[in-house]
Amino acid sequence: MQYTPVLPQNKRGSQRGRRSADPVRFVLIVGVLGALILTGAYFYVDALSRRSVAQAAPSEVTSSSFSVLNARRTPATLSTTSRVGTVRRALTSVAGRLPSGACLRVDWLGTTLSSVRGDVSLIPASASKITTAAVALEVLGAEYTFDTQVFADPISPTGVTQNLYVLGGGDPLLVTTNYTALERYPTINGTSLDTLVGSIANAGVRQISGSIVVIDSRYDQQRFVDQWPSSFYGVEAGPLGALMFNDVVITGESLKPDDPGLGAGQELAILLGQRGISVSSNPQRGTTVPTSATKIASITSAPLTAVLQEMLVNSDNNTAELLVKELGFVKKGTGSTSAGLEVINETVKAWGTAVPTVVDGSGLSSANSATCDFFMGILDRNKETFPSLLAIAGQTGTLKTSFNDSPVEDRLVAKTGTLTGVKALVGYLPLDSEEDVKFSLVINASGIDNQSSYRPIWNALGEALNRARATPRPEQLTP
Repeated sequence: MQYTPVLPQNKRGSQRGRRSADPVRFVLIVGVLGALILTGAYFYVDALSRRSVAQAAPSEVTSSSFSVLNARRTPATLSTTSRVGTVRRALTSVAGRLPSGACLRVDWLGTTLSSVRGDVSLIPASASKITTAAVALEVLGAEYTFDTQVFADPISPTGVTQNLYVLGGGDPLLVTTNYTALERYPTINGTSLDTLVGSIANAGVRQISGSIVVIDSRYDQQRFVDQWPSSFYGVEAGPLGALMFNDVVITGESLKPDDPGLGAGQELAILLGQRGISVSSNPQRGTTVPTSATKIASITSAPLTAVLQEMLVNSDNNTAELLVKELGFVKKGTGSTSAGLEVINETVKAWGTAVPTVVDGSGLSSANSATCDFFMGILDRNKETFPSLLAIAGQTGTLKTSFNDSPVEDRLVAKTGTLTGVKALVGYLPLDSEEDVKFSLVINASGIDNQSSYRPIWNALGEALNRARATPRPEQLTP
């Protein structure tokens, strides 16, 4: 038998041999498959892209011209931060000038920028009138008025009447033109006594055969506040009553009478005499108007806001004290200082704030005390009303000679306060189309009421507050 021997084979060689067994066919198959795959992929991608474009068509994507952190995105925030910081830093210098017996509070844009012993009670002097004004506005109302009425017994055809009756209604601003011309701070928004006298003449009265009878029973007979130094009596305020003409100053007299009502009757007789109307006897007191008498004249004061403006701009002590009595008359039925103070305390307590020590309406007593925080609360409660009622720096009232030629002249408005060893300034710095800067400053220190002591502090405060105007606004931070 013949056989052929089997030799070992190279496996790699064997594999190469099979791949290359029919190269043409292999290439054709691969080419066809590749074409099919590419064609399918093309149609799939094309369809997908058409659907995506159709869905995206309604909206257009644009790129921002400025970065996410650019100042144009947050100008208001940056402005507020910058401005508050600038004013706060300036106030640090003011705080460094204050003696230990002083408090300072400054608020702006909802932030307390400075608070130096803001909760410490100090003597506020006439800054107390801020409290009187705030309570009067709330209790009496902005449109509240005071009426003064004149009645007469039957008038004969020749113009003779026996008595003239003048009923006081608590108006603190009954003044003549001649009197205001002599005042250090001329009365503003006064009730014209000249007009009232003219109305009496126009009623046909030519002679009063009896007396001018004054009736001022609306208020009590307490002419001064017990806590005042006697040196203040008739000088700084009073004597007080429901019928007062020209702050109880009598034409041609160097001293005020003890009784303001009789003083009003005396002054009225002089004014009537100047119009040719004679009065036979001295003025007398009465309690009620006889039913047989007829009203022949009356005059109404300006609204309460105007009366408050006189009190705050000129620091009118008589007006403040009569308002306290009026509060007592309206709310307690008793026109007394004590009744009025009860109303003030009750009203302030209802505000939810710490009640200050209030012993009068004018702030003449050094027994009054309040904190800068308390005044800030009042400023905030009355921010829509008070700015127009206060003295203007370098222009009016008790601020007429302060802040002259400073950056806050004709802008800063405030209530001042002055006693021996006391100086206060409470008010606002209005800004165009923005929230006012509110501030309260009370200083108790020996000699602080001297200009050389308080004015450097006031001027520094004004300069610091003015930084609120100078710092950048949102539009200035926008590229």
